[in-house]
Amino acid sequence: MKEKVKGLVLGLSIGIMLTGSVAYASGNGTQIEVYFKNLKYMFDGTEKNPTSEQGQGFIYNGTTYVPLRFVSEALGKEVQWDGDTDTVWVGKKIDLSSIVATYQGGQVTLGEFQKFGSMLSLIYPSYVQHENDPEYKQYVLHELIGYRLANTRLSEDSRNSLPTLVDNQITATQKNVESGGQSLASLLGQSGLTEADYRNYLELTTGAELWFKSQVTDDQAKAAYDQKVDSGDESLVRASVRHILIQFKDAQGNTRSQEDVDKTVREVEDKLKNGGDFAALAKQYSEDPGSKDNGGLYENEAVTDWVEPFKKAVLQLELNKISEPVKTEYGYHILRVEARSNASYDQMKGQILAGLKNDFVQKFMNSEVPALITKTDLPQ
Repeated sequence: MKEKVKGLVLGLSIGIMLTGSVAYASGNGTQIEVYFKNLKYMFDGTEKNPTSEQGQGFIYNGTTYVPLRFVSEALGKEVQWDGDTDTVWVGKKIDLSSIVATYQGGQVTLGEFQKFGSMLSLIYPSYVQHENDPEYKQYVLHELIGYRLANTRLSEDSRNSLPTLVDNQITATQKNVESGGQSLASLLGQSGLTEADYRNYLELTTGAELWFKSQVTDDQAKAAYDQKVDSGDESLVRASVRHILIQFKDAQGNTRSQEDVDKTVREVEDKLKNGGDFAALAKQYSEDPGSKDNGGLYENEAVTDWVEPFKKAVLQLELNKISEPVKTEYGYHILRVEARSNASYDQMKGQILAGLKNDFVQKFMNSEVPALITKTDLPQ
């Protein structure tokens, strides 16, 4: 009986065409009750009805099921059943074992390419909009081959560490997904993927990441840091700054007149020139919610995080001197720089190593990988 129910879902005839209910035994011995309905099917305003060979709609557990074969053929799509792989093909049947790329040391099948692309789209939803873009497909293919090549160059120690790293990532992902009320298996299933597919993806990408990291050394990072210091690179500079912001709009979002803005700015300037406490005045006047309650203070912050006019003033202003009003897109700032220095190598080491690694990955993916690919044949 189980096969007959499966056949009905596929739109195959089971010889029952009367409205009514029939009980079937499921694989675990329980009974399910199916209600057959004489449904009306409208396709763009035109009524079409299934033939006896296409099957009949039915209701089970409050859900209406429609024969896949009937719907697909009504829309002009052929339906095929592959019993060897338990796969329903709607439209053109594609050979997933066909080779879409050959590179020095291996090949990529269409099935492997599609699984990798589906995993990327699941993990990075913004990629979905590019799935049919030929350039994006080439990018995905090169990424897959690049990861494979990187894995072939792993050291024995790195290869031995992979299973534990992957297990930890899967456990963390499971907890994260379950906290949202879903299982990892069901989430993957929505994209036609399995937990085994996810493990394979993690082994591939984690292995590649281990090799990428191994290509950058501490000596390279220290040399890069010294070069930044010698060139006066702004990315190293950290500063502690107090400021008072007078915005162009009031709390209700209404644009203030220039006269009102200037009046408040002059009032703050006068009080500071007369010895007013900067922190107290910031709490009273500043309209920056990020620093107002802290007396206007941003402490030991990277200057590159700030908008250009503000950053420029922080870099140029004499320490502990009150600035002239600095205009930015937010309003007018009156500021005082209390400390300014370069971050130490130890503070910057992780960031510099990450930057060097990214530079290496870009060069590897854009130069070395394409040179190792001998043929590609992605379907359009």
